[in-house]
Amino acid sequence: MAELITEEQPRIKFSTRYVGPLGPLGQSAGPDATAPAGSDGGACDGGGGDDDGDGSPLARLAHLARLMHRMEELGAAPILNDGQVAGNCAVSPGLLAPVGGRQGSGGEAAASDGSGDGEAAAPGAEGRDGLALVSMSGKPPGHVLDPAADFVLVTEFDRSAWTACYRSRSPAVRPSSDSPLLVAALAHGQEYGWTELPRVVLHGHALAEGEGLSYAAQLGLPISPHATLFSTPEDLAELEALFRSHPYPQHRCYIRRGHGFFLLGRSLAEAERLFEQLVVPWLEGGRRGEVGHVVQPEP
Repeated sequence: MAELITEEQPRIKFSTRYVGPLGPLGQSAGPDATAPAGSDGGACDGGGGDDDGDGSPLARLAHLARLMHRMEELGAAPILNDGQVAGNCAVSPGLLAPVGGRQGSGGEAAASDGSGDGEAAAPGAEGRDGLALVSMSGKPPGHVLDPAADFVLVTEFDRSAWTACYRSRSPAVRPSSDSPLLVAALAHGQEYGWTELPRVVLHGHALAEGEGLSYAAQLGLPISPHATLFSTPEDLAELEALFRSHPYPQHRCYIRRGHGFFLLGRSLAEAERLFEQLVVPWLEGGRRGEVGHVVQPEP
């Protein structure tokens, strides 16, 4: 479904309220960090896993930025008519906890066991500092997200008022237009009957219509029955219906008809693996009719 940005239908269709700057996320990930590589709330009061980088918050966000850049290079983040790209990503604030631990819903540290995917977040945990750290709205084409400047912390999202409260480096750096969906995936799993929460979300505009939708159906991916306008309550309702009928982690990639895929992972490395396994074959060959045997997603 073509997504047109107009004065009447802006990219972000919910109200936003800036509640202050986002504090330092950690030590610098180094000069090559961003180099390209192959809750509902009331009124705003202002108030690790697989090899996820070196463990510092900025290194983990740099990993996510590289994955977003690869998605754009492969064509899953098209340029919309406002000149900015589509597609976005988010992580749970708990993923950015210090090495050797994470933050639970009450702010307590939980030690990592050092295994491949790490400990899963407890259902309903929102992280000590907010609901989700999301990519900024309106990324210029070719721009690699700066882990120190281009991510936004959604601190509250009021569904009844359709309003997000956020922190970022400046009021002009606003959260992704898909923040309602990103927050739902990272912070509201208990409402959908999930036994654990994902910690990473990757969203791209592929597998949502035509032959791409047929390819997703062959993979057995959950597909919403209706296409809706993005960044709207109806858009969120369609995705939440999939979340309830196809719970995570039994399912980790969801298709919003006419919108795109929402891929959920326990860690950055798992999200990257699922992207390569489920989406990349279509992006690299499916559009040219070159996808042969369809590989079913691993459990």
